[in-house]
Parts: sequence; structure tokens; C-alpha cells
Amino acid sequence: MLPPPVKLRVPDAAFLHEEHFPGAPCVPGSCLLEAVSRAAVQAFGRPVICMAQARFRQFVPPGCACRLVWKRPAADPSSGGVSGRDDGPPRRVGWQLVAAPAADGGPAAGRLAEGELWLAPADRETTCD
Repeated sequence: MLPPPVKLRVPDAAFLHEEHFPGAPCVPGSCLLEAVSRAAVQAFGRPVICMAQARFRQFVPPGCACRLVWKRPAADPSSGGVSGRDDGPPRRVGWQLVAAPAADGGPAAGRLAEGELWLAPADRETTCD
């Protein structure tokens, strides 16, 4: 069973919006991926060891309210661990960042970004150097 969606809101005022991009500010993709990674650690209780297949569909402006939805990816026999067993190899999880309808000129409701991530096995400690 997948955890419930996570509500995310990008701050209106942040130093990173000033330069990315002047005149048309948006949230850098690296910041969105970091938010997804942190939300996954909280939702699943395991470190993220890999992010893959990330696709950005729309720019995400400051102040945007969105939902992060977890998806079960299609079965891939070569991936091992898709079954989600806690004693097996890392587990693959799909994600989708969806914008809430905005009346203030923000992005239209729909997909902002999507991708996959791999979680560390439950029985091992994973550290990044």
C-alpha cells in the first residue's frame, strides 16, 4: 500500500527565484527533486538511493501549491524488488507532482513533473559520502 499524497507549497519569496529566471521566476528542477527525495524518506522511512526518469512538464512558479502522488510503476522483470518485499533489493516507486487549480495565474491543474525513485532495502543502512 502506498502512502497518501503529500501537499507541497513552494515559498513565494526565496533567494533562488531571483536568478532562475529573471523576469519569469520558477523553481529549479534540482530543488523539486530534493523535495521529492525528502518527502519519500518521510513517507517510506528509507533513504532514496537513486532517482530516474525525471521529466518536467511545466515550469513551477513561486507560490505554487501542488500534491506529490506516489505511483506503483509497471512491473519490470529485470528490476528485481518491484514486489516491494522488505527483505529484497531496493524498491522502485513512481511519483508525480500535480498542480492544484490556480486562479492567480499559476500553472493549470495537471502534471508538473514525474519520475521514479529507488529506496534502500529496509535491512541495510545506506550513507552517502
